[in-house]
Amino acid sequence: MLRIKIISKPIIVTVLAGCTMAGFAQSNPASDGTLRQVQAVSGKIRVSTKVMLGMVDHKTMPVYPDQAMKKEIQGDVIFKIDIDETGKIEASESLQGDTLLVAAGKDALQTFHFRPYLLNGTPVKVETRLGFHFSVEKTADGVNGHVECMTSIPSRP
Repeated sequence: MLRIKIISKPIIVTVLAGCTMAGFAQSNPASDGTLRQVQAVSGKIRVSTKVMLGMVDHKTMPVYPDQAMKKEIQGDVIFKIDIDETGKIEASESLQGDTLLVAAGKDALQTFHFRPYLLNGTPVKVETRLGFHFSVEKTADGVNGHVECMTSIPSRP
């Protein structure tokens, strides 16, 4: 036998009102914080490091500075970069890293070029982060430096 439970009108009205308010909040661009506001004002979208590394057309890796290698300076260098609609880096800002390694990374970034990032078929400006991991290895002949692109950038507060 089928039983139907009748729900009181005030409960239904409360549930519907809550759903409606949640729907309005999701469609309001400002409801998810400032990210959409920044994107709308700057005309850029934020794209992950991993996606942008897959869109690299040309790059030259940083040259490990001799002075940094001799002092065994190593670690991560992270940049925030702005890429224009053609895939060229418009601006870069160092977020982390030793000054010697940052200078080497910045020089290398000047050679980077990306395929244009398309949004609905239209090239758009992009903001992303790129990083290089510099490491030193002691050998019988002295010290060797190694540099690689970071495929993910740790979150920063």
